[in-house]
Amino acid sequence: MEFSSSELAGRGPLQLRRSGSGRRRRLSPPPCRLVLLLVLLAAAGGHSPAAASIFGGDAASECSRTCESEHCAAAPLMRYGKYCGVSYTGCPGEAPCDALDACCAAHDACVQATDDDYLNTWCNQSLLDCVAAARPAAAATTFEGNQCNATEVADEIASVVEAAVYAKGILHRP
Repeated sequence: MEFSSSELAGRGPLQLRRSGSGRRRRLSPPPCRLVLLLVLLAAAGGHSPAAASIFGGDAASECSRTCESEHCAAAPLMRYGKYCGVSYTGCPGEAPCDALDACCAAHDACVQATDDDYLNTWCNQSLLDCVAAARPAAAATTFEGNQCNATEVADEIASVVEAAVYAKGILHRP
């Protein structure tokens, strides 16, 4: 997947998420999600520069080669597929487990390409768009042994990433 420099810098064209009625809605997560995000970002600050993203982790030291489904609705502990979870990512060359996991893999690659900018607007908005597009397929088709409700996983990912987009607006105001 290739990105232009303006897109990677967060200056590319973005689309706000649309609600079920087709109307655009503001990204404003509940305060508890924002607090959770800030705690996660603070914890990630102690990791190596190779940490992939809010949903990624160290490149090869603790990468996943197995499709997992644990703590599906608890973002700090979530492990879904090989790529979705805080400080959790697939090993280089590993194929994603399903459409939702592919969204997380693309997000990890995007964040790595932006010097590990956890709050990169383009990467996070792209993940939101991908998760929204993959949601119907994820509910119908998933990997063998999955114990998670893929729709709930998609909602959890969207909530945390929306908090990241919202936090960037707060943290980068003059």
